[in-house]
Amino acid sequence: MAALSPFFARLLRRNWFLIGILAALISGLLMSGAGQKLNPRSVTTTAIVVVLFLISGLTLPTEGITHGLRQIRLHLFVQSFIFGVIPLYFLFTTSALSGVLSMERGLVTGMLALSCLPTTVSSCIVFTQSSKGNVAGTMFNASAANMAGVVISPLILSLLLGSSGGGLPPDEVVRVLVSLALKMLLPILVGQVLRIKVREWIDRRRKRLGIASNVLILLIVFFAVSKAAGNRDFLGRLAGMPLPILYLAVSHILLVLLAYGGARALRLDPASTASVLYAAPQKTLAVGAPLLTTYFAHDPATLGLALIPLLFYHPWQLVVAGFIRSSPLLRRGSSAA
Repeated sequence: MAALSPFFARLLRRNWFLIGILAALISGLLMSGAGQKLNPRSVTTTAIVVVLFLISGLTLPTEGITHGLRQIRLHLFVQSFIFGVIPLYFLFTTSALSGVLSMERGLVTGMLALSCLPTTVSSCIVFTQSSKGNVAGTMFNASAANMAGVVISPLILSLLLGSSGGGLPPDEVVRVLVSLALKMLLPILVGQVLRIKVREWIDRRRKRLGIASNVLILLIVFFAVSKAAGNRDFLGRLAGMPLPILYLAVSHILLVLLAYGGARALRLDPASTASVLYAAPQKTLAVGAPLLTTYFAHDPATLGLALIPLLFYHPWQLVVAGFIRSSPLLRRGSSAA
């Protein structure tokens, strides 16, 4: 038994965030009343979102934007894939398969919301670096997508929902954009200004700030699920999850292969191919959870279901990225160049 303790300790250290997601989901479902008391009128959630994006502004390596500006083909392809190809893929496939997969409207909304999000920051950069890929190119696209995504993602989501008959009225879209600007964009800009003065200090504490951000994300998930669990129909609507989850898993693999095919068609070098494979298909939970919480602030039942695809997609894309790192895709890319 003593020999097992170090093993479980290492397992917990490596996977504490994934375990935390499960804990936040389960505790939110079981403690709907507590969630309401701790988050009156969403004041606690609003404060968490502001702090989370202040940290994001402090740690976002936008200085990476100044590197690799000449790699126009790479940047245009990755940004088009993030904000164009993936949303269109989910729009058409959910329309075609929602009946077959018995997906609730709230779940379809979550799929579309997931598709509009920017890429990850730390994950795609770390995987690119470990694969000896184009780190400067990944930093550029991750930073640019996350800065732009605060505004672009809700606009694309409004267009997608409008085309499927579930869009918000124009005045509500304006309200959401103003709210996002105050809660997310303004703290990011403040963080970026502060970063100019304290960049070295921040970079030395990046790991701790990353842990703090992940804890805040878990709190957002807890409050969102807790609020949704107060709706009697919510638990019943969770019953049809297996097939939609399988659809998400297969979709991510298909998008990775599609991104790889695009990189090959553009004749990108092996290092840039690695950047594409990690930056283009991934989606960020750090932006996604607070963005959805703000977008669906007045519809907690939809919010609860809309978060489910993102909560699955986040760990799954990391698993797939781990396989890519040692897969034939990058080796073929190397030989092709």
